[in-house]
Amino acid sequence: MMLSKIVLCVTPKQATVGLWRLGKLVSCTAFANNGSGREEFRQFLQHHPNVPIQLIADAVEEDFRPETMPHAFGGARHEMVERKLNQLYRNTSYRTAQFIGREADKRRDDLFLFMSLTNPDIVAPWVTAAEELQAPLAGVYLLPVVSQLLIKELKLKNADLLLMSRQSAGLRQTYFSGQRLRVSRLTPLAGMDERQINKLYVSETEKTRLYLVSLRMIARENRLHLVFPTAEYVDAGVTQQLEQTQGVSCNIIGAAELARRLGLNADLLKRYPDMLHMHVLARSKPICNLAHARQTRHYQLHKLRIGINIASAACLSGAAIVAAANLFSAADLNQKLQEAAAQTRQQEKLYTEVASNFPKTPLPGNDLKAAVELAKKIGELNRTPQRLMQVVGETLDIQREIQLNRLRWMFSEDANARDDEGKGAAPSGGVAIIAPPSSSPTGLYEIGFIDGEISNFSGDYRAALASVNALAERFKQNKAVEHVVILQQPVNTSSFANLQGSTLDEQAQQLPAAQFKIKIILKPGMTT
Repeated sequence: MMLSKIVLCVTPKQATVGLWRLGKLVSCTAFANNGSGREEFRQFLQHHPNVPIQLIADAVEEDFRPETMPHAFGGARHEMVERKLNQLYRNTSYRTAQFIGREADKRRDDLFLFMSLTNPDIVAPWVTAAEELQAPLAGVYLLPVVSQLLIKELKLKNADLLLMSRQSAGLRQTYFSGQRLRVSRLTPLAGMDERQINKLYVSETEKTRLYLVSLRMIARENRLHLVFPTAEYVDAGVTQQLEQTQGVSCNIIGAAELARRLGLNADLLKRYPDMLHMHVLARSKPICNLAHARQTRHYQLHKLRIGINIASAACLSGAAIVAAANLFSAADLNQKLQEAAAQTRQQEKLYTEVASNFPKTPLPGNDLKAAVELAKKIGELNRTPQRLMQVVGETLDIQREIQLNRLRWMFSEDANARDDEGKGAAPSGGVAIIAPPSSSPTGLYEIGFIDGEISNFSGDYRAALASVNALAERFKQNKAVEHVVILQQPVNTSSFANLQGSTLDEQAQQLPAAQFKIKIILKPGMTT
């Protein structure tokens, strides 16, 4: 679980293991660095599966090297750092680099602190045990790196700070410049009593100061700030001697003060010297991970599973919220529907009451409604001979020799309707008109009968026939005309016609009028 965390501090002699949940220490124990101790550690992991593990290595076999590199960023910086790591630490995979800052000169080069655990065998058995159980190993960190988190937790902001702490592996001295780790030393304390350890404080502080001066990290006249975050008793005479002989200022933070600031039990700090750094790492975001990707693959899978579970829970919560919103919306719509139905019933009741008080009419209301609707339909079907007159007028404007004697306009369901009021004959040849079915919504044909004659007829029947035929063709070319038929020609060209009269008759010298009759059918709704 991401809310729980296991922190393991490994030294050449033992491994201290603590379980934290929600930032609070739940349990702590120590295992010997041998076969039985590692077997007990495996059993511990089996009782706490799927809990991320952070491992702290505290041993003499470590290396810190400040290096200057040309300023770069992105992929170029990563390649240069990897190349430098391969050059410095070929025999170990536990290595990394921390960016410290940039130099103040004109080149503004990048400052890095390269670090490694030069003896991987110290942590290898414990890492192997975690890998065999597929436990999520989050990272491997050097104890001095965790000290960076400690001084921030204790709010120690001195420019030149020397942190001196007693760990289970020995006396640890770590130098910080501007809260940045620069160098660290570990001195074993095996077989020493308190008197010898107090003397060691003075001698090791002197060695560390000379070492920092030789590396030009501090000047001889610089005053070091020495801090003892320890649960052990430190003789006041030791601090006084350090201040007088080494030119340092001493600050002792005892077990009670550490427990108050960090929320730990003072007895646990005395029982487990590494608990201070373990607790800080458990509550902080770690930096400078030495483990490579292959060793942390189970942790990455663990985070992926957690992410999927969180996303699934979020989707489920979202679906539940949407479902609840839909339920509330449905209930609200149902209530509005019931209110609308009640209002409808109320309006119907009011209408019935008002209608019962209406004066009686001679006609029922339904008949009045039908009459109004019929009047509307009649208005919609209102027709005039305008289209027919427009078609005839446009055509006669072209043929001036045609004289219009009579024009009849009608609607009929029969395309072969006759002009019974006129004097015209049936169509020439006695053939009935074959017109297409009417496309009008009413199924009626709009028909026009045109009676006319040739003006100033001189007896040229051939010209008269040509004029009438030309008139019929012009009617056909009009877009508003659907069908045209000549009912009567100026002269009867039928072979069945009888010839009557005498060439000696005086009336024969008077030519008859060249009359004709044409029937046209208009297209529904088309204009010229």
